[in-house]
Amino acid sequence: MKHPEKWYIVATKENFNELNAWREEKSSTPSKYSGFRVGNPLLSKHINDNSYYYGNSIDRLKLDSDYDDYQEITLEQFRQITNSKPVSETTAIQISRNLLNEYYEAATTPQKEYLSEHFKLSGWTTIGAIRGLYDVACNDWKTKIKANHPNCFEPESKEFDFGDYVAKNSKCILKAHAGEELGLGYDFIEVRVDRCSDYYHKGFYLNSKYNWELITDNENQKVLVPTKK
Repeated sequence: MKHPEKWYIVATKENFNELNAWREEKSSTPSKYSGFRVGNPLLSKHINDNSYYYGNSIDRLKLDSDYDDYQEITLEQFRQITNSKPVSETTAIQISRNLLNEYYEAATTPQKEYLSEHFKLSGWTTIGAIRGLYDVACNDWKTKIKANHPNCFEPESKEFDFGDYVAKNSKCILKAHAGEELGLGYDFIEVRVDRCSDYYHKGFYLNSKYNWELITDNENQKVLVPTKK
């Protein structure tokens, strides 16, 4: 079967680590393009840079005429094209002896027993063992472990998802009377529900009937100010 020269595959929680491992290997400056997240399409090649991914949603990609000739592929096709291997809990990795000693010195007795069982003195261990260490670590060390081994964990999105709220209520944030009592329309602020938007179910839409300005006040607080047009 002939594979497309230009292709994309959407990153999911299940395939993210495998896709990102290939992307980091291909990119000569992976840290510069560290924004790859679940939901982003991985690309055979970005048309403008060395990131190997599209920084918006799949819906947005399909509307981008620059990528009209890119074809979606399956995970199996991706592995055939790139010779990639699945990243699993048992995938072996090696950490530095200094880092292993740092973990051991800070560990409690049960945590030291875990390290002795799952980590070799040479630093060889598995992705599953790193995740297990995270589970038994205290809160301060959880943050450090994730920072030290980002490829062992799924990326956490800092964005909110307002989809459940919209489904149970409506796209309007406040009840109709609240907007009217403020002297504004009932729909002056809404959840973004347009699927073509990069901020679908993630951001707020400010009604274009008003002027909006985000300013910092005299107490160094952010304030959103509407004015009449």
